[in-house]
Formats: sequence, C-alpha cells, structure tokens
Amino acid sequence: MKDLKKNRLILKNKIYLYLTDFFADTIGTVFSDIYTVDVANNTNRELFASNNANMTERFAQGYASEDDEDLKRMMEIVEEGMVRYEPGRLVLTDDKAPVELLGMSAIDAIIRDEVDHYKKIYKEYGISALLEEL
Repeated sequence: MKDLKKNRLILKNKIYLYLTDFFADTIGTVFSDIYTVDVANNTNRELFASNNANMTERFAQGYASEDDEDLKRMMEIVEEGMVRYEPGRLVLTDDKAPVELLGMSAIDAIIRDEVDHYKKIYKEYGISALLEEL
C-alpha cells in the first residue's frame, strides 16, 4: 500500500494504520467481495463491496452501456485500478474499537495537513495566491 501520510494513524509504538483499512475491514464483516481503487493525485480511495461474486463483471456491464463517453472512460479507469481487498481484523465497532476517537484523530490529522498547505501558500505568496489556490 502507498504511504498516504494524510490518512494514517500513528500509534504509540510507531505502527502505521490507515483509516481506509479500518473501514474496509469493517465492511468485510458484512460483504464477501471487496475491491478498492486509489484515486489519482489524492488521498482518497474508492471502495466497492458486494455479496455478488460477479460484481466486477456487473460493474463493467453497467458502464459499457453508458452513452456519455467521458463517464465511460472514467469508469474504465476505475475498473483498471480495482484491487481485491482481503479484510483483516481492524474492525470498527463500539465493542472492538474506540470508533469516535479513531475517526476524530484521523480527521484532525487530515485537516491539520490541509491547513498547513494553505498556511505555507499564504506565508510565501500572500493572500492573492491563497485565494487563487482556493
């Protein structure tokens, strides 16, 4: 997995855990087939889950009949990037993990990183550059 620093949780013993893995593992307790796709130039990851073993074929059939060529090409890119996800044991439930604290910690880290980016632009280039960036 890529080192997506913006959505990783750092535990006291320096083990890196990714919030998306917690979500995917939790979803894996309900769905048998899970695929993920990293979003290019972003820290986001798309997740597709189903109990249908033919889910990827149905995905391809669904966009194949699409009339919008741009949307069709985008879905082809998504399909090409799909990777089967094998769930682990990072399940987020109230009885197995402090869901709210883990989520808040990760969200706080993401916001802090994003704010730092904009602070740097403001300090180096001023308010006009910051407004252009937004």
